[in-house]
Amino acid sequence: METGLAKSRQTGLVNLLEGLPSGARAGLVRTSDIALATLAWPAAFWVRGDFDPAAVRVDRYDLLLVAVTAAIVLGLAGAHRSFWRHATTTDLLRLAGASALLAGLLTVLVFLIDRAADVPRAVPLLYLLLATAGLAGTRFAWMLLARRSPTSAGRASLPASRPLLLVGAGEGAVLAIQLLRHAAPAWQPVGILDSFATIGRAIDGVPILGRPEELLSVIARLSVRGLRPERILLTLPPAQMAPEVLRGLERRAWAERIAVDRLADIVQLRGYEPDAGELVDSAPADVRAMPRRKLVYLVAKRAIDTVAAAIGLIAGSVVILPAALAVALWIGPPPFFTQRRRGRGLVPFTLVKLKTMAEPVDAEGRERSEDERHHPLGRFLRRFKIDELPQLWNVLRGDMALVGPRPLLDAELRALPDRGRARAAMRPGLTGWAQVNGGQLLSLRHKEALDLWYIHHASLLLDLRILWLTAVMIVRGERINEGAIEQAMEAFAAQRTPAAGLRAEAAA
Repeated sequence: METGLAKSRQTGLVNLLEGLPSGARAGLVRTSDIALATLAWPAAFWVRGDFDPAAVRVDRYDLLLVAVTAAIVLGLAGAHRSFWRHATTTDLLRLAGASALLAGLLTVLVFLIDRAADVPRAVPLLYLLLATAGLAGTRFAWMLLARRSPTSAGRASLPASRPLLLVGAGEGAVLAIQLLRHAAPAWQPVGILDSFATIGRAIDGVPILGRPEELLSVIARLSVRGLRPERILLTLPPAQMAPEVLRGLERRAWAERIAVDRLADIVQLRGYEPDAGELVDSAPADVRAMPRRKLVYLVAKRAIDTVAAAIGLIAGSVVILPAALAVALWIGPPPFFTQRRRGRGLVPFTLVKLKTMAEPVDAEGRERSEDERHHPLGRFLRRFKIDELPQLWNVLRGDMALVGPRPLLDAELRALPDRGRARAAMRPGLTGWAQVNGGQLLSLRHKEALDLWYIHHASLLLDLRILWLTAVMIVRGERINEGAIEQAMEAFAAQRTPAAGLRAEAAA
């Protein structure tokens, strides 16, 4: 989980900085370069003095002189014109030349000012080395960081939405992943099958999940997380796969109604146009009909969510950690369950919960029945909503809010008339108006009406009321509020259902 968080932060940092306007990026690079070039001057004294701080005989006027000189020299050299991810050998040579010119100019200037009385002869040479290392090192470090992060080039065309499974963990997999991210961002590689690679390791962030013969169990595990692959891509030449393995893979994929393509077919994926009836991974359609939110409410809601989630995670750890240990021992590791859901703007995020059901397949690959997957511990966790507590992490990250429409799976969103775009106007919630008025006892249509009613009437007072009703619901269990449902159905001109028939329709 920590590794996933580090990768998430890394990706977010890369996308944030590279998503800045070109002028802002150039200013960022220029400021960083000047700071590095300036700090290299006292660092040269420090290294010359055997790392003794007393040897750094530099005052603020010396630093000002170095900063001004560095700004002029680096500006003339054009060091800021290319962003770090795209630095080339020519850029690095330009930096080395600029550092040499800067070291020479500073040597002349300090000699003219006071005959370089306090500057040892080795300092200019050390400054040249340190300045070059700092300027070039930041670019090398950023290139390595950005290389491990998904590109932000396709951010304007929205995040990936169509899971895809790769077969083969060689260079073809690396090429396919990069091509998909650059040329077909609507497709998301969710795993790799390979007969010889180590299961658990990752290639460019995509995990190796098993062997080609284990296709069905891998699909079952991914399906539970909302990532059932829609297509399989062979990154190996067919000649490099045993004929029986390739035939078995194609037979299993055909049985699951999943198309199998070769790497050469990846250009066809780029030109894919989704059907009108399918869920498109995009920001919500025109939501101008939604009420405008007051800035005070939005800021206050997010501030409260952040503080409450942080406190809740710390205080709730006395419940989450023992529950996770119990899940690992009695239901099976890992204790946490992740699933892709849709947040504000229909942007996908990874929802975290405590696992309440056994894996869909056992250690021998046998598919478990629904009764076998259920466990008394899981029912207990769901009854008292303990399995939802890890979602405070999603609230803290900003994927969710404490109160809002519950995040849905893609299959549930496709069943809604507008594919869930209206309810995506706000962050999904840990709890919501639909949850405190019936929750799992309600039909999807009633949940949608209650969620839309909340979106149109959201306020801090209503949020506090929902939080209180959530506590009451946890104690007494879920109960249908027929009045709230009828009010919501009438408000949105949905098909009106008599109050007496609500319970029967919900059960159906």
